[in-house]
Amino acid sequence: MKENNELERSDIVVLRDMEIDDESGQEIIAYLETWFDVDKKFGTDTASDDEKWLNLYAKYNPFADTLRLEYFISKDAECEEGEYTPTEAEAALIKEMVTEKIQQEYGQSPQEFCNYYNDLQTKNTIGGM
Repeated sequence: MKENNELERSDIVVLRDMEIDDESGQEIIAYLETWFDVDKKFGTDTASDDEKWLNLYAKYNPFADTLRLEYFISKDAECEEGEYTPTEAEAALIKEMVTEKIQQEYGQSPQEFCNYYNDLQTKNTIGGM
């Protein structure tokens, strides 16, 4: 993280497995592996309890060019959630990293990735496959 707590490329990894939001069909949900001090960044307290962890998700709508970050703090059967509004630079970086991962793994743009998923859902719903 930069001195101002802004995320950098080395702070996160976009994992391969992504989902598309079923409601809109236009929002990519990507799990972000965190390589930074989440407590310092989000004002949480996970470091004091080895059984607590934070999961971070990017929700990227490539059609509207929007990005939201949601996190879930889990411990046993408990779960707290929160949202973080990324800075412009963080949003641009994460959108770029999600785009790169989709291109690398699936050979598609984020829009094509959403459209492909929606086409599959339509075929399965209408009695296709």
